[in-house]
Amino acid sequence: MTMNFKRKRTVLLQNGDTVRNQVKHLFILLISILLLSSPLFGQSERPETIIIPVSGIGDVSNTRKIILQNTLEEQLKEHFMLISQERFEEVREKVFEELEYEECTEDRCIMMIQEMLQVENVFHLQVIGEGSNTQLSLSWRTLEEKKKVNDICMGCGTFQLNDKVMGLVEKLVGEKRVEVVVQKKPVVVVERKGKGVLYKRKVNGKWGWYKSGNEEKDGKYVGEIDKGLPNGQGTFIFENKYVWEKYVGEWKDGKEHGQGTFTNKFGWKYIGRWKNGKRHGQGTYTWNDGEKYVGEYRDGKRNGHGTYTWSNGEKYVGEYKDDKEWNGNEYNKVGNINWKYVNGKMIKQ
Repeated sequence: MTMNFKRKRTVLLQNGDTVRNQVKHLFILLISILLLSSPLFGQSERPETIIIPVSGIGDVSNTRKIILQNTLEEQLKEHFMLISQERFEEVREKVFEELEYEECTEDRCIMMIQEMLQVENVFHLQVIGEGSNTQLSLSWRTLEEKKKVNDICMGCGTFQLNDKVMGLVEKLVGEKRVEVVVQKKPVVVVERKGKGVLYKRKVNGKWGWYKSGNEEKDGKYVGEIDKGLPNGQGTFIFENKYVWEKYVGEWKDGKEHGQGTFTNKFGWKYIGRWKNGKRHGQGTYTWNDGEKYVGEYRDGKRNGHGTYTWSNGEKYVGEYKDDKEWNGNEYNKVGNINWKYVNGKMIKQ
């Protein structure tokens, strides 16, 4: 009886160990699957890139272009996160909608696509074929520079060209070069202080500043730039067939800030202080019919003490509140009081 009990106990312990081992292995497998499926696992150090579809000139078949495109993508996957072709084509169509056909040069369109996708890197492979000879040209464009490497293959087939593509990627990118790009990704040329040109336009319903633009449609800024935005002294002109506006003065973080002068096509003119893109502080606004306001502004409206003079010589002197006469007197052209304002209400005198 004792032997049978011991044998049964041993069997139960062995079965318990087997169950625990199975649960342990299942748990490890589950954790591995979750880590591998996480979009952050193993990818946090790879910057994003756009790969423009392979283009061909001369004797280059579509099949050859597809094969080389696949090879290029496989090689670049080791260094970059690839933007899907669907996203690229969607944004490219938006660029085509914003620009006329003759305006969409290669450099301009690619820069706009980069800005919309917020992607620093763009690769493009061009294949030029003549008879049995082929030239491969691989370009790599960032926000700072453009690099290109070439190779020629005499009498090469498609799979020999595949090896050439691998060599071009290694020559252009390489492990050390990608590390430099990752480390410098937060820094772009426009972040350094200096003078330059920026364009202002609306993209996806939001106004923003861009390094490229259409001078006939977008607002153009020329002046001091810091962190990719107008900062310091500069001139902004927005002009199309409906509007002409100009601002000359101080800027801060992409907005009118400090002392500046605004004019438009109607002859209206404001000279004075600005804050966060709005008239704020002491200023003078004149209209083309001779009317004039001299006084204080807050948040873009007449607020505080000011004097408004009409073209017929009559004037208001006193306090304003949100563009309305609030506490003051309105005088006729000979200096007599016609109206008195108390908390915004007119009282006949």
